[in-house]
Amino acid sequence: MKKLSTIFGLLLSIIVTTSCTNGHNNNLPKNPDDNSCYSGTMNVDQNDGTFYTQDAVEVDYEIKGDKLNFVMYKVKFASGMPIKLDMVVEGVDYETYDTGCYTISCDSIVPYAMGSPFEKFTITNLTGEITNDTMTLNFMCGEYPVKYDGTK
Repeated sequence: MKKLSTIFGLLLSIIVTTSCTNGHNNNLPKNPDDNSCYSGTMNVDQNDGTFYTQDAVEVDYEIKGDKLNFVMYKVKFASGMPIKLDMVVEGVDYETYDTGCYTISCDSIVPYAMGSPFEKFTITNLTGEITNDTMTLNFMCGEYPVKYDGTK
C-alpha cells in the first residue's frame, strides 16, 4: 500500500508539473548564459508623476513563422511588486529590412507570466526596433506606459 501511495504521489506531481507548462513559453528562447540577449533599462510610468526604473532587464526574441515572440526575464513593473517574473509576449507583427533590423508592432496581446495569461496587463500600442546591437520597446502594460532600451 505504501508503494502504491508513493507511485500515485509521483504521478500526481508529474501531472501537476506538466499542466503548469502550457506550451506558451516552451518555444521561446531560454535565458542565455552567454550574454547573447539584450540587457537594458526598463522605465514604467506609474501614472502618478513617478517612474519605476529597473536596470539590467534581459530581453530575448525569436521569429516563429510570420510572428515574433519575446520574453522579458525577471521583471518588476513597480517597487511594490512582490516578485520578479518572466513575461512572455507571443504573436507580434514584424517587418524585416535589408539592414538586418526588425520593426515590431501590435495593437493588443495578452502576455503570459507564471504559466498563465496575464490579462490585467494586456500589452497594447507596442512599437519597437531590434538590430544586431540594440532593442527598443515602447508599449502600454495594462494602464502603465513602459519603455525599454537594451544593448547586446
